Amino acid sequence: MREKTDNSHWELLPTLGLGKVTFRMSRLQVAAFDEVLGKVTSEHNPADMKDHVLDTYNLLKDFITEAELKTVMEALEATNANDQRGIVLMQHRMTTGLTLEYEDEQLTEIFADNRAGQLHFKQMPIFSSSPLNLVKKMAEDLNENPIVQDDELVFPKNNIYLFSFLRKDLTEGNPQNRTMMWRIKPRILGTDLSNYTALEII
Repeated sequence: MREKTDNSHWELLPTLGLGKVTFRMSRLQVAAFDEVLGKVTSEHNPADMKDHVLDTYNLLKDFITEAELKTVMEALEATNANDQRGIVLMQHRMTTGLTLEYEDEQLTEIFADNRAGQLHFKQMPIFSSSPLNLVKKMAEDLNENPIVQDDELVFPKNNIYLFSFLRKDLTEGNPQNRTMMWRIKPRILGTDLSNYTALEII
């Protein structure tokens, strides 16, 4: 049996946040928890991606054609046109595997990869527990059956998105690829959930 953790700072709180870090906090308020969550290693605005693509093209223009660059830029413009969010800032904390997303200076999304070993739900470790046991526990506590497509499993009412944990046939995904994201509201960008299949857990 996996050892349970009681670190309240790393408790996943659906629709609320992570431990004492709650959604709608400002970056300044979240900074008070840097010692727990890990120092910020980088920040960027996804809308600035075009500048990064141009910089990369200038470095690698001997290997990338102008037509290929145009295709990438058009795809980025289409994505930005569909993005109805306000000013978005993504804040990476590489040592602890966390990425925090702010919209108009308010925390709206938390993303974690398997470096976030202390992350837990109701004292059950997220990344080291059996995926089936974890999903069952979450379904029971949230009173919600998840939906699934390929490697993504979602609790839509609670805005929780798990990748590479459990598939429709209950086989496990690759543990090295596991990530988790939870939000204050449904995601705007991403795969349409209407094509997902309900997984009858409860």
